[in-house]
Amino acid sequence: MIFRRSPTLRARPLMRKALFVQFPRRHHRRAAALIPLAVISSSVLSACAKNAPQDTFKPEGPAARDITRLAVPVFAISVGIGIVVYAVILFCAVKFRRKGDDHIPKQVHGNSTLEIAWTIVPAALLAGVGVFSVGAVFKQAREPKDAYNITVVGHQWWWEYQYPQPGQTKLSPKLVTMPDPNDKDVAKKQGREQKNLANVLKQAGPVVVSANELHVPAGRNIRLAITSNDVMHNYWVPKLAGKIYAIPGRINHLTLNSDLNDAGKLIYGQCAEFCGTSHANMRFKVRIDSPADFEKWLAHQASPVAEPTTDLAKAGKELFSSVGCTACHWRESSKTNGFEADDTGALGIKIGPNLTHVGERKHFAGATAELNTPNLKAWLRNPQLFKPGAKMVIRKLNEDEVTKLVAYIESLK
Repeated sequence: MIFRRSPTLRARPLMRKALFVQFPRRHHRRAAALIPLAVISSSVLSACAKNAPQDTFKPEGPAARDITRLAVPVFAISVGIGIVVYAVILFCAVKFRRKGDDHIPKQVHGNSTLEIAWTIVPAALLAGVGVFSVGAVFKQAREPKDAYNITVVGHQWWWEYQYPQPGQTKLSPKLVTMPDPNDKDVAKKQGREQKNLANVLKQAGPVVVSANELHVPAGRNIRLAITSNDVMHNYWVPKLAGKIYAIPGRINHLTLNSDLNDAGKLIYGQCAEFCGTSHANMRFKVRIDSPADFEKWLAHQASPVAEPTTDLAKAGKELFSSVGCTACHWRESSKTNGFEADDTGALGIKIGPNLTHVGERKHFAGATAELNTPNLKAWLRNPQLFKPGAKMVIRKLNEDEVTKLVAYIESLK
């Protein structure tokens, strides 16, 4: 019979050698002590930021304050428990370290007092945290009676916002019938257009559609109906509300509100679920408007696309159709059943944002860049270079074509 040496035993010298190959033998213990110190330091330092634009601990509305009031004490309790646990571990490691081959520390098995204590204390802490957490969850999930409804649709990698027409506060309930676009059986039964959320919304009734910037009236409860048109995303605006998943084929709801004195403020948000190559660039802005400014903005968004007035912009409009922009984007018009004549099937299988009033937006490309002439030109020259992972595909344009297209896009106000 042949006996082979255990792989575990054989691996130990190799592991030791790999860990301390750069250190002399006399520094092994010192190096081993530095490893956890380096891990802890990197974790702490990476969390430091003086002016973080997305900060959960600086709430700007009632819903966010409710979350912060719960998070701070729970975090303090967790830190206290962690300190006690690690202190006990360190104490035991030093106090009861092996002093010889025959030395066995005094056993505490069967100590009723200790066992009752470490059962009751954690149970009481968990019960206390649980009561307040469940209460907060139910409060966040409750729909306010006076809420203004907005639909949020996640796309790779940008956010679409759909508002009720001026004078209304709710969207059609047909929205909840949206099938999962990734469900092959649904695709076979209902066809490709039925898969698309926008097509369902067309059946549900007229809506005002924008992208990347969420406009909300200050001091009013906003009820978001959140879903996705491709993969799972996560909608998060830390200063106004908590996170919630955007899932294909499912509608999740989130209530957010801002302080009345926040009118004119811009708040940052982010997709918080890894959703592909450009996940980090799937951002958005929440613009807090006064109630009067919001109604004015909404009424303008519901108006048809502006006609270009300059020769350069008119040439850009013709180019917009000829280079294939209408294959992904659409513009609302009063001339042809709600859409520009060349935007065939505008709410069918469009994958790009509505550009009806894009010239008025402050940001584009998933809210990663300011909407200005230099940025628009850089985007049209090479979308993937400007925003890594961008799905926009366009043929190579010369500088004259880029200038005309930018002039037309900036005229859409």
